[in-house]
Amino acid sequence: MSDFPQDLIVLSDLHMGRGRNHDSGRHFRLEAFFYDDDLLRFCQYLCAEADRTLRPFKLIFNGDAFDFLRIDPEGAASEADDTPDPSRTAATVRRILEGHPRFLDALATVVLADHDVVFLPGNHDIELQWAPVQDAVRAAVQLAAVKLSGDPAKALAAMPHLSFQPWFYHEPGRVWIEHGCQYDPENAFRSFLRSGAPEDAEALAATELDMPLGNFFQRYLYNGFGPITFIVPTTRANFRYGKWLLMNDPRLLVSAFTRHGPFAWEWMKRMTRRQLEVQGTQKLKDLHAKELRDLGEKTGLRDSLEAIDMLKSLRGDVVSAVRSMLRDLLRTGGAALAIGLLVATLWYLSFEAMRETSLGLRVVLFLTLNFVFMAAGMTAVGVELFRERPSKGLSPMVEAAQQISQRMQVPIVAFGHTHEEAVQRLDLQKAGRSWYFNTGTWIAVFTHDVLLPRERVQFTFLRIRGDQAELLHWSPVLREPAQVVLIDEA
Repeated sequence: MSDFPQDLIVLSDLHMGRGRNHDSGRHFRLEAFFYDDDLLRFCQYLCAEADRTLRPFKLIFNGDAFDFLRIDPEGAASEADDTPDPSRTAATVRRILEGHPRFLDALATVVLADHDVVFLPGNHDIELQWAPVQDAVRAAVQLAAVKLSGDPAKALAAMPHLSFQPWFYHEPGRVWIEHGCQYDPENAFRSFLRSGAPEDAEALAATELDMPLGNFFQRYLYNGFGPITFIVPTTRANFRYGKWLLMNDPRLLVSAFTRHGPFAWEWMKRMTRRQLEVQGTQKLKDLHAKELRDLGEKTGLRDSLEAIDMLKSLRGDVVSAVRSMLRDLLRTGGAALAIGLLVATLWYLSFEAMRETSLGLRVVLFLTLNFVFMAAGMTAVGVELFRERPSKGLSPMVEAAQQISQRMQVPIVAFGHTHEEAVQRLDLQKAGRSWYFNTGTWIAVFTHDVLLPRERVQFTFLRIRGDQAELLHWSPVLREPAQVVLIDEA
């Protein structure tokens, strides 16, 4: 008998919005998750496979199952009306689940079959730590279970199988699972643990100040692009989507910048409020420290949790971003000035050299020279705009996974967040093996510049059986899992 009789099924980044608008018969404009039926069939398969193999499983949603940043406003509500409020967020999650009834059926199917469902928070649904939001999810799943089973008592008895963790899922000697946003410089929270924030008005208000730059851009800028089904988790995704918009619909790119006034206003407020509201920020920081200590005492991992909390990347706030962009502008401007002077000098010398030629030949050479310089300039601009800078060394997330694996002595570390599925050895110098996995996403991603034989929607998930893990994807055609295609990189 295995020391770990329960399989773990890990998936992340569904980014569910308000789903289907029952009044119009269409989906809301900011919805990104259209795959409820596929997820339901996946859960039905998991339950049937568990019955066949007699192996129970735990289904773990590793962050960003819900997207509280990308939500169509209710009625006349403003997109900028984002004051943190647990009751408002609970109402939001109820509206999300009303628009995704098949997702509720999927969860009800799992818990009614006596298997577990665990939700972990991500940077787009960190509010899942709040009790009113959890209660709203439980109530919706229980109602779906009643409808599915026809037995209220059975549905109620199944509810202990649904649980929420504030940060991570850990099994000693086996696995460490968390969303991973804390190790992304653009998406890390200074105070991630905030379950008790609703009990303190100042700490609750400060949660808006502790918004990572990625969340800030998603809420105040990218939502202005309208019904394009993408979420922007990283700089690489920023570049990819920006390039696509520039090549395919530049008018949308321009209109989003010109129309989206709240972005500039919120940007300026964000840069000043952090200095003005120090007291609330300190209360939120103290709350995080207290919850970190309490979680450490509860799990017996206090020193380890404090060490892992220190791994978070906090270089992606607004002030750091402004400084970085100014440096890039100065660097680019200096390079452009130097190239401009060089081109002007070469053009002048070439023009002077043509003075001794005949008029007709001079015109031809003049036009040719201008064309060559124009083509060279356009090529240089295009290369600078569209080239992706190569990464140096391990990514911050892989480095964090490596340190977590060593600290916690687990062979498997799994993150989500990036929307790019990944498998990587962590201990190439050791006799044993530990692995980093990224579970990718269940929504569409742009892959036109990735030379891999893959679908635009991957439905990737991680299956952990015993202490062995395998990255798979759900095939809607085969209605069973299949191998994820990944190629060794140089």
